[in-house]
Amino acid sequence: MSLAPDGAVLLSVMRDPRQALMLGIADWNALLECARRHALIARLSVILRDSGCFEALPQIAQEVLDDARLTADSNHTLLRYEANRVVHALRDIDVPVVLLKGGAYIMAGLPPARGRVSGDLDILVPRARIGEVEQAMIAHGWISLVSDSYDEHYYREWSHQIPPLRHGERDSELDVHHTIAPPTGPARPDAEAIFAAAQPIPNPRRGEARLRVLCPADMVLHSAVHLFNEQMSMALRDLSDMHDLLNHYGHEPGFWTQLVERAVLHRVERPLFYCVRYCQRFLGTQVPAMTSEAIAAFAPGSLALAIMDGLVEAALIHAPQDRPDRGADFARWLLFVRAHRLRMPLRMLVRHLAVKAFRRSRESPEREEIAQA
Repeated sequence: MSLAPDGAVLLSVMRDPRQALMLGIADWNALLECARRHALIARLSVILRDSGCFEALPQIAQEVLDDARLTADSNHTLLRYEANRVVHALRDIDVPVVLLKGGAYIMAGLPPARGRVSGDLDILVPRARIGEVEQAMIAHGWISLVSDSYDEHYYREWSHQIPPLRHGERDSELDVHHTIAPPTGPARPDAEAIFAAAQPIPNPRRGEARLRVLCPADMVLHSAVHLFNEQMSMALRDLSDMHDLLNHYGHEPGFWTQLVERAVLHRVERPLFYCVRYCQRFLGTQVPAMTSEAIAAFAPGSLALAIMDGLVEAALIHAPQDRPDRGADFARWLLFVRAHRLRMPLRMLVRHLAVKAFRRSRESPEREEIAQA
């Protein structure tokens, strides 16, 4: 593995927490900084506590890790409250509400929730009912974060969600989706199949009974599409989420078969291939041999795969500000370009980027005048 030293140490400790017992103070500084950049510091705290190694760590490291864990616990409380408020706002509308990503992990008590901090709540509702849902949320204090007509058109016509919403009093953010991938991209999720397979959250509290989460296979596939077709700003955290999901559900009868079948159904075979490949490579995820062979058929050509390997490896570890890595920065920029190319056809992408560039050129003089004032 040719990752930067800080990243290699983080991955080593996540795979074998006992490695933390051999770190010096300088190593701890680098490890905690690396974990913070990847939003994994609270999860690292939970992993080390579960391993029984926590009490043997340096006192200062214990304090930092405990602070991060308490922050994550507080975030979970706030997110549960926001989920309750969503249910309250939609109480008069008979519409299925499926939680996505961090909200689903936390509300369902799944392993990826351990130490996870979620900045917003993501929900999935049928596209035919999304207008009713939006109006209900607005009536209960949520406000659209998009006012520009072009951005409004982008979300309404080209995206898999409506413009993001923020509550006027609590500043909590809500993303309302109607599918799990942009309709202009290569993925073609079967929305009816997604809702039909969605499952209730276990042990719901009062008011949570109508909430659902994606079925296990769809949950993994959504995370894979989000990471490998959309953005990699939190690559290691998202990869860790998928590792936990695969380990958790991998023991359930029929899971691996369903995972491959649902990938074909939703036309997300390539993201699943990358998910399994990099979970195995960086986190040691155990995948049945027959499943690995089936998923290997979804691989790109050898040259494209070699390039992707290099780009993903660079994206996993963000260089500290005092040690910039231009090669890694360029790799992450290429992945950013790739994500946009997968988001929409080339002709649409060129138009979209041209509009964005023109708008930035017009905004720059205005910002300069404000700065001078």
